Amino acid sequence: MTALIDRQKILAAAGSDKELAYKLRTYSGRVRFDLPEGAFDLVVEDGVPARAEDVHADLAADVTFSAPAEFWSTAFSAAVPPVGYESFTAGLVRGLSVVGDFVGTVAPWQSGWSRLYQVVRETVAGAPVRKPFQNPFRETDNAVGRYVYVSANGQEARIYYETSGHGPIPLLLQATAGADGRQYRHLLADPRMQERFTMYAYDLPYHGKSLPPIGVRWWEETYRPGRDGLINWVVAIADTLGLDNPYFMGCSVGGQLALDLAAERGDRFGAFISLNGWYGNPPLFDGFSNDMFRTPSIADSYAPALNFGATAPQAPEPNAHETYWIYRSAFPGIYAGDNDYFAFEHDLKENGHKIDAHAKPVYVVTGEYDPASDDDVNGGPAVEKFIPGAKFVKAAGLGHFAPCDDPIGFGDAIVPILDEVIAKAASAGQS
Repeated sequence: MTALIDRQKILAAAGSDKELAYKLRTYSGRVRFDLPEGAFDLVVEDGVPARAEDVHADLAADVTFSAPAEFWSTAFSAAVPPVGYESFTAGLVRGLSVVGDFVGTVAPWQSGWSRLYQVVRETVAGAPVRKPFQNPFRETDNAVGRYVYVSANGQEARIYYETSGHGPIPLLLQATAGADGRQYRHLLADPRMQERFTMYAYDLPYHGKSLPPIGVRWWEETYRPGRDGLINWVVAIADTLGLDNPYFMGCSVGGQLALDLAAERGDRFGAFISLNGWYGNPPLFDGFSNDMFRTPSIADSYAPALNFGATAPQAPEPNAHETYWIYRSAFPGIYAGDNDYFAFEHDLKENGHKIDAHAKPVYVVTGEYDPASDDDVNGGPAVEKFIPGAKFVKAAGLGHFAPCDDPIGFGDAIVPILDEVIAKAASAGQS
């Protein structure tokens, strides 16, 4: 396998990669690739790989990339990466790791290690062709932003939301963990969506342009919203906006919320569209803890760097980096609090029996590159398997952040699905 690896070619690619130099800026040290048939080191000087060397016992590496032999052979097998090998983040649950001083070296430069993995993989196997950036909805990019005071969980918050469209069906849009309504800016501008829906992309308290709830001493406590707390905010937003039987569509944390709303507040909404939602708990890499995303000594950039790795490999490059930008602009610890719910507090084995997917449409739509797509026990397919009437759809080529990192591909995929949801909701209402 290592016969395919030309160290000098890797050095040349890594040494000339502007993105890598930017993401590894100020780092100097020795990076080791522990491959099954032979290891080698890259010596980095101020962010730029300068030399490729054999491993010497008396020269310790600052960080070491390692993985089982099967991982490397699969990761290097094709330019279009197999699902689960497309990024450092995806590889974590398949045995890939970077070993080193986590607080001092690994976490601060995680975006750099992620990029270095990409450079090495693509130098050996070739690079997937990314879709070109498109912005076809400039003339209909007319969302209007407003604030409204919302009360839930014994608190009041000034909630920001953007609305667009003139369709007869209200549609609430929930972002991913720690993020905000900017993730839906392209969907809000899509004339196909505007014709069908009046859309509301809101920022939960603590997110985006919505500040913490009024009177909460948030600087004295850890943000832990919990499943019921998030449900209550969503219902209160729908109530405050006066929405009659709105559809709810959310991604990631929003995908979990769609399913829990179907279970706990099925009476309040007209349909539930879960994007990259799970039936049970998602698999996590060894050593995972949400506390690493709220610990002051760990770089705030660590979580956004991991999330960037969950963008789709063929997604337009500017959109993928926009997803990262949104995460970098979030307040520390908010992602961790939302992710507590996503990873540990959502489980339809506990409340899925409450869902009546015959009365109200329940759809789970997962991207091909999202791990929920192929997990028949806890992922999207399990929702269809265990919830009578629910439907699962896998969207080819899309990833975890599809509304943001591949908005045109997402729109092309989701509009026909939503037409099916509309028809099914109308049929259920007439029966």
